[in-house]
Amino acid sequence: MKFYRGFTLIELLIVVAIIAILAAIAVPNFLEAQTRAKVSRVMADLRSFSTAIEAYTVDQGGYPLYGRVSPDGAVQYPAEVNNINDQTCFVTRGITTPISYISTIFRDPFLVTASADVSYIKEYEYLNMIQHVGNFAKMGANPPWKGKLIPRYGAWRIIGAGSDGDRGNDIKLNIVYDSSNGTVSNGDIVRCQLRADSSMHTIPD
Repeated sequence: MKFYRGFTLIELLIVVAIIAILAAIAVPNFLEAQTRAKVSRVMADLRSFSTAIEAYTVDQGGYPLYGRVSPDGAVQYPAEVNNINDQTCFVTRGITTPISYISTIFRDPFLVTASADVSYIKEYEYLNMIQHVGNFAKMGANPPWKGKLIPRYGAWRIIGAGSDGDRGNDIKLNIVYDSSNGTVSNGDIVRCQLRADSSMHTIPD
């Protein structure tokens, strides 16, 4: 009669438990690394984007205008209406053609679940603040914070969603991305004419 050596049930359960513990340690670190990589990419994109905007302005004598995508998916360019529920405000295609101030209009890596029907939605949000403030006058609107937008940001502002994916919601509350808050940090990644880093403005509402 032959006896075959093998693992006992207890030994197999111990191995499975060890693998589960290692996975529990490794997966969060992997997710953190992914998030950090995406944040670094966003910051590099916004830096390149801002350089292109300033180069465009030197040649064209004014900052690029922006268009808007309304909640129903309608595209308006140039934007003449301000709507807090707009899905994105995008930069003019004049920034890439006929003169290529930037090789391509970057897409926000944190917006992978955005609708595929309107390509602009996946782009970084761009606002020409001078145009934006002027739109309020066209609309006959005078919100109390209108006069604070340009002192807060300068002539333009670019926004990335950050790891929570809700681009545009946080910046209205002056919440910016903070890497110390973990994998899913509340806050948008922001770059503007007045500040190169993603930091909160100090002008009160």
